[in-house]
Amino acid sequence: MTKTRDASDSPLTGEFGAGEIQVREWQSPPLATRVRKALSFRNMSALYLFVVLFVAFAIWVPSTFLTASTWRSLISDQAITCLVALGAVPALAAGVFELAIGSEVGLGAVLVAWLLADRHVPVPLAIALTVVAAVLVGVLNWVLIARARVPSFIATLGMSSVLTAVILWLSGGAQILNLPAGFERIANHQILGLQLPVYVMLAIAILVWYVLERTPAGRGVYAAGADPDAAALAGVRVSRVILCAAVACAVIGGVAGLLESSQLSTGDPTIGPGYLLPGIAAVFLGSTQFRGGRMNVWGTVVAAYVIATGVKGLQLAGAPTWIPDLFNGAALLVAVGIAAHQKSPVSRTAAVRRLLRSATRSVRSARRARRAEQLARVRGGVGDLAVAGGGKVAWTPPTFAARTLRRLSIRNIGALYLLAFIVVVFSLWVPATFLTSGTWRSLISDQAITCLAAVALVPVIASGVVDLAVGAEVGLGGILVAWLLADRHLTVPMAVGVTLLCAVAVGLVNWALIVRGRIPPFIATLGMSSVLVAVIAWVSGGTQILDLPAGFQKIGNHQILGLQLPVYILLVIAVITWYVVERTPAGRQLYATGANPAAARLAGIRTSRVILLATIACAVIAAVAGLLESAQLGTGDPTVGPGYLLPTIAAVFLGSTQFKNGRMNVWGTVVGAYVIATGVKGLQLAGAPTWSPELFDGVILIAVVALAQYQRRPSAWAARIRKLVKRDRAGQTPERAQPGFKATKGG
Repeated sequence: MTKTRDASDSPLTGEFGAGEIQVREWQSPPLATRVRKALSFRNMSALYLFVVLFVAFAIWVPSTFLTASTWRSLISDQAITCLVALGAVPALAAGVFELAIGSEVGLGAVLVAWLLADRHVPVPLAIALTVVAAVLVGVLNWVLIARARVPSFIATLGMSSVLTAVILWLSGGAQILNLPAGFERIANHQILGLQLPVYVMLAIAILVWYVLERTPAGRGVYAAGADPDAAALAGVRVSRVILCAAVACAVIGGVAGLLESSQLSTGDPTIGPGYLLPGIAAVFLGSTQFRGGRMNVWGTVVAAYVIATGVKGLQLAGAPTWIPDLFNGAALLVAVGIAAHQKSPVSRTAAVRRLLRSATRSVRSARRARRAEQLARVRGGVGDLAVAGGGKVAWTPPTFAARTLRRLSIRNIGALYLLAFIVVVFSLWVPATFLTSGTWRSLISDQAITCLAAVALVPVIASGVVDLAVGAEVGLGGILVAWLLADRHLTVPMAVGVTLLCAVAVGLVNWALIVRGRIPPFIATLGMSSVLVAVIAWVSGGTQILDLPAGFQKIGNHQILGLQLPVYILLVIAVITWYVVERTPAGRQLYATGANPAAARLAGIRTSRVILLATIACAVIAAVAGLLESAQLGTGDPTVGPGYLLPTIAAVFLGSTQFKNGRMNVWGTVVGAYVIATGVKGLQLAGAPTWSPELFDGVILIAVVALAQYQRRPSAWAARIRKLVKRDRAGQTPERAQPGFKATKGG
């Protein structure tokens, strides 16, 4: 329908001229268009994937896949996984990447079992206390993210390590048995052939859906997740939104954990981490359903059962035990890749024409000249800085005392002061074992591999890519070189060369997922970590690989001046990495890409190439650490890799607070790694519990990142006081002066 009116009646007549203005009312698309959009692959790809899986397994294993008992068990068994995914929906919708959801499930499972079996608390009170503990965990996550301003994936990663330590402390590292029969009946009671967790999941799904889709609070959640600054300007209290989302995630995770303990009739301290990847994969795959890229409840439920159907079918078909890890990792990567994919606004014909126009010799020459000019500006700088009044800015060097105080400040070398404090504490606590030369030689040698894995993260994090697959990359390097030596009987140089080539391939795949697939780095590397864990299990068969050649073992155990060879390999790689990062144009481009990729591209830096080289360097150095680990142990152990993730990330972020004022750097990372290793070693010598390293690593990671954020954030109170003092002295607000510079007259 079209309405017309005379333009002279409009206040815009002078601008547009006389005549008629056509005002079109919005018309709903025809029914055929709406149906076609609703049934499109982009809107319900998970349902089409479910149909494909159903048909494939119905043909492959019809005798077991098409039975009613199989589907009843599938729906009941996966209700808790679906519940975990529902808990992650509000957090991810609010922009909080929740890596602690698995540990929150484990805490709920162990805490309720501990209260019931060890403290003999009544079932209702035990459930209530577990929910209260989950609320406290959510509040603590909110404090770290909203108040301490720690990035959400770092805060929840550190909190995951802390919760793992709490779980081990409560359970003693063993299963908690003898739970009351009344508690066991909660999850095992059946209604219409389905267990009670299915109905709990549906009730929570309806509640979360209603809050997110039908209330102003839900609109605030989506607004905060899309753009926190714009949401704050629109009146949304972003801090309160993050608080509610974090608490909801922790509470739903705790409920899932206590239902798991009720279903298993035991409190198992190992069940939590296994829920992380399937839950996140379900949320991101669900975001491609029904809402066009937005996190939503029913898309998550559908996606969770689609992934569960694939895993169940593979298990019924007799697939190996590592298939679920591979399937979950691949599902996460495919889901996020589909969500990140957007149709190009340029038609194919227009793109071809633009390509032909830009391929002429004159255009290519102008592009090369412009890039060369921009790179020259980046590398060499530009002329003098001018100020108002015709003056120039003259730099005044700080005094020797000021430079010395700055170098010795806690902000610059706080890790060294922390190391001195740790040494003094354990020297007084356990002097008989801590102050021996053998302890320090073993500490330096044993931690060289951890430090090497941390150095691997420096270039990739400096480029803006947080590699959560570094632990799996270490494990892949260690198990692959052992497999090539023991099972394929390759020579040591050839096995090392093949291992490093595979590491290059891993770095290339990471780059393709991040740059070409446009998947967020922590999602891409998290999914890649699961895929690499499956590859490690496939190569090793889930067992250690023995009988490595003696010549290979000498690489990890040969000593020079009382220190093992990996220490010197660490020093060589650290020096090379430091030189490239700090003393070459490539290093400056690396930091520029990490600081602001868009600005770096405008300055002529090929950010895609920078990220490619950084991911390859990370994977190769991590593989070197893994093969040195196998040489040191004399065996290929498929379980050693994941344990490197948290200590290395903590070392890198602790190192970023040293020497370079918040910038990732090699020598700060080396110092940070050995500070953490010294604290863990002292606790072990003092007879601390086995869970103390996880607690120490998590606390250190959270503390150092919070400290780094605090250093970058000026104090509001101090700024107000300085402003007030200056106003009182001059009678007005003084002009701002740039520290270290003064304006001089003349040219």
